[in-house]
Amino acid sequence: MGDIAVRALDAYLNLLEQKGAAVEVVLFRRNILRRLVQILRGQPRNRDVYRSAINALLSICPPGDRPAAMTAAREYYYFWLGDLQQLAQMNARSGFTTHHVRLPVLASFAELQQRMSEENFASFPPSLDIYLGKLYELGADDEVLAERAGLIKPLLYLLHGQAHHPDSFRTAVDAMLIHLTDNYARDSFLTISREFFYYWMTFPDAGVRHKKASLA
Repeated sequence: MGDIAVRALDAYLNLLEQKGAAVEVVLFRRNILRRLVQILRGQPRNRDVYRSAINALLSICPPGDRPAAMTAAREYYYFWLGDLQQLAQMNARSGFTTHHVRLPVLASFAELQQRMSEENFASFPPSLDIYLGKLYELGADDEVLAERAGLIKPLLYLLHGQAHHPDSFRTAVDAMLIHLTDNYARDSFLTISREFFYYWMTFPDAGVRHKKASLA
């Protein structure tokens, strides 16, 4: 089992190198996933075992490394399972990250919300209102809109100041999952984040638009 996991890790890291990941990104993921492989050694290959191993891994990571560690573990999962079909699908939709994104991790989701409130954070891109407006047009009621906004705003807080890139979004989603401990909230957030991703990519704030225009 250990040899299989190590070969799977090598395959994952080789893929990142082929996709242009920097040396420091590959090194971080090698080091963090070696710890995960040790935790998994001798365990059956299934989702519950892997989820428990990720929790154990995050508990020994410095808070600032936890989102990137979770991203690495999530991407390595299908290599560990040996699920070639899922790997092909992930590769086809550019589902692998090659950038190292550092994000804050607080003790709880409530603390994350409190920090946002203390900072009076309200720097939300147009994508938020456009997404919520679309839901309103489709018949979503106030309760649904409030739930979506309550989960997207902390995500946007984590994304503030990060590069407008899918890798930033994926790592911020992983950071949010670390803050959310309730399974229903996590599942709801994953569904919402998948819906919102298109809007976030398509309707960034003015600074991002100006930067893209200057590079065109």
